[in-house]
Amino acid sequence: RHIAVGAIEPQFYALMLKGMGLDAKRDGLPRQHDRSQWPAMTERFAAVFATKTRDEWAEIFHGVDACVFPILDFNEAYKYEHNRLRGTFIPNGDNPDILEPRPAPVLSRTPGMPSRPMAVAGADTEAVLKQYGFAGERINALLQSRAAAKL
Repeated sequence: RHIAVGAIEPQFYALMLKGMGLDAKRDGLPRQHDRSQWPAMTERFAAVFATKTRDEWAEIFHGVDACVFPILDFNEAYKYEHNRLRGTFIPNGDNPDILEPRPAPVLSRTPGMPSRPMAVAGADTEAVLKQYGFAGERINALLQSRAAAKL
């Protein structure tokens, strides 16, 4: 379980420090863009982030424009409030019970929708192998040995 940090601009960096409970002057932090200090800052920040769980940090930074976000797995990502509000995941055309990522970017006049149903792993195995020059007997051997699979 991880946190992504992208607080590059000064205003985001300041909010990140605040959320981490750090103060640049009080805690003697070097200047943000002093590259010679980045290894030490990395260790310091890692030590602070290690004091809480990913979900605790997510709660601290929720609604704060500090460019600090939890890294979510797929099952978490489609439930995440921000993604739900943006319509980041949409029902699959063939099976509405399956969600898939919506094409990006989402623009006002051309919002981007899938042009075809989501691919199913193994559905095109034979066609792909033929496209790459494999013949029928070789394809059968690959399928029988389970080096390739089809649905």
